[in-house]
Amino acid sequence: MNSQENQFLEVPLGIEAHSRASKFASEQVNVEKSKQVYLNTLAVYAVHRYLKWLGVKTDVTQGDSWHPILRNRWNVADLVIDTIGKLECRPVLPGETTVSLPPEIRDNRIGYLGVQFSENLDTVQLLGFTKTAATGVLDIRQLGSLDQLIDVISTQPEPLVNLSQWFDGIFDLVWQGIETLLVPRKLAFKSSMDAIKLEKIERAKKINLGLLVNRQGFALVASIWVEENQEIGVLIQVHPLGEQEYLPRGLKLKVTLEGESEGKLDSAEVMAREADNWIQLEFTQIPGKQVTVQLSLDNESVIEKFVA
Repeated sequence: MNSQENQFLEVPLGIEAHSRASKFASEQVNVEKSKQVYLNTLAVYAVHRYLKWLGVKTDVTQGDSWHPILRNRWNVADLVIDTIGKLECRPVLPGETTVSLPPEIRDNRIGYLGVQFSENLDTVQLLGFTKTAATGVLDIRQLGSLDQLIDVISTQPEPLVNLSQWFDGIFDLVWQGIETLLVPRKLAFKSSMDAIKLEKIERAKKINLGLLVNRQGFALVASIWVEENQEIGVLIQVHPLGEQEYLPRGLKLKVTLEGESEGKLDSAEVMAREADNWIQLEFTQIPGKQVTVQLSLDNESVIEKFVA
């Protein structure tokens, strides 16, 4: 099926998208490069929003298009899809039927998505997807449906953080020692508030809620220990990063546990109030069972999945 047979999906572009695009464009050395960066940023933003609606985890901050040096040097509009790879979101202007692909984006991509702008840049249409563009040209008429992109994403297994491996000193690289993310003042404060657990192991991960990177980042801290009944004790905390003292009001932490009986789920959640320095949930879980942690604010959310 080519893109002419598809019903194009329309995505709105709001003030936040244009503000981000303007900021990146203002850093460029000439008008032509500024226009290129502006459109690339809007295209990435639109696809990010679309995938968020579908519940697909993305991280715009890890793409070349969000790196100040790389976006200045290259013509890139890549969006990182967690655990899968980079999706190239190529801008298409009204009337264009083909788009040239620069050499720097012809490798290391899971595929290419055509993103066509309206005349006044307030909406885009997602034209279709292709895994390859061997000739270096994206032919809009030959793009496949968005379902093909969803198939590529859905065939990837959801990553699980294996907490039991932490007792053996095995950690994913993104889970760092808490001292690398939390400033000494917060480390001292955290230690004074924690209950003392024998052989407690702590790791932290930096969390950005989509495009909210300029507002504030967070540290998701996971602490584990073994209870007397051999269940795994877990404490999940969220702290503000850097010199920020408080979490934003309304930031929500939710934990869902897979129970001993198949299909049984228990959940709990907590929300940051005015002037909260941190929020947390503590629980025990049966070894081998899954834990889902969701952090959300406004319309943005991220999910981390663990196995005890």
